[in-house]
Amino acid sequence: MSKCINVWWVGLSSPGTMTVFIRRFRFEWRKRWLACKGWMGVVGLVWAQGLSITEGVVGKDSRFRLEAPPPYVLDSLRREARVGSVAAQMALVEYFQLIDLKPDSARFYLAKAAAAGLAEAQYLLGLIYLRGIEGPRRPAEGRKLLEEAARKNHILALRVLYQVLEPPDSVSPLHVRVLPYDAKAAFQYALQAAQLRDPPSMATVGRYYAQGKGTPRNDSLARYWLRQAAELNYIPAQVLLAQWYLERWNQPDSALYWAQKVLQNERASLEEQYSARIAAYHAEYLPRWIAILRRLLQTPPGFPQSSPSAP
Repeated sequence: MSKCINVWWVGLSSPGTMTVFIRRFRFEWRKRWLACKGWMGVVGLVWAQGLSITEGVVGKDSRFRLEAPPPYVLDSLRREARVGSVAAQMALVEYFQLIDLKPDSARFYLAKAAAAGLAEAQYLLGLIYLRGIEGPRRPAEGRKLLEEAARKNHILALRVLYQVLEPPDSVSPLHVRVLPYDAKAAFQYALQAAQLRDPPSMATVGRYYAQGKGTPRNDSLARYWLRQAAELNYIPAQVLLAQWYLERWNQPDSALYWAQKVLQNERASLEEQYSARIAAYHAEYLPRWIAILRRLLQTPPGFPQSSPSAP
């Protein structure tokens, strides 16, 4: 063994052999290091993808972790739901939708709560039937449930009804017609929600009056409902007022006022700020352009626009 070690050491001690060994070692290590870097990159990518996938997911992220109630609590909720407790039925709906993930069971208890007359359950079940969530579409049953919730002044049910019943101004190839269009019914549902002080519905009623959709055109009522929504700090209504005061009603001062309201609001989106900025620019400079144009039209050709002052 010692002889072998001595021979190996003597062989490496010669300059030529040592140089060849070092070169081979460097070459082999370089190949292995490239492979290691590749595997390290793959592992890092998988780890990062795992973090990005699990972040914010219920059951993975501790911020959104939902804990199942104890078995005796579930048994108690089931007993109360069987005897007609709407609160227990809706609690079981949330449990089967968010924790146990059994949509059929959730829909079963949701149907029980809707049959008991709970407006929230009627709205949720009507939306499921209308959109065909986890099952075939049942638009007639969905509309019936939404109308029952709307009779109880359920705001979201009213919004869904006038949105699906409103005839579109233009139809894209991806547009899906859920229910037969009915402009008058859409206006009535929007008006009912607007009278309940719902800002989006107020703006919708103002738009219906301005466009004559489902009701005769009435600019004064359009301004009234849009102002009601805008005074509740509803930004789309403020943008619409800034545009229409300038384009339809020729009141640049009012247009500038509402455009500045939008620009001063930190919650306004980039698109809303862009529209408000354009309206503010035209509202500020339009009177000057009109004054210049009138002065040019009133001045006879060949004469200066202003007479020189006397010496």
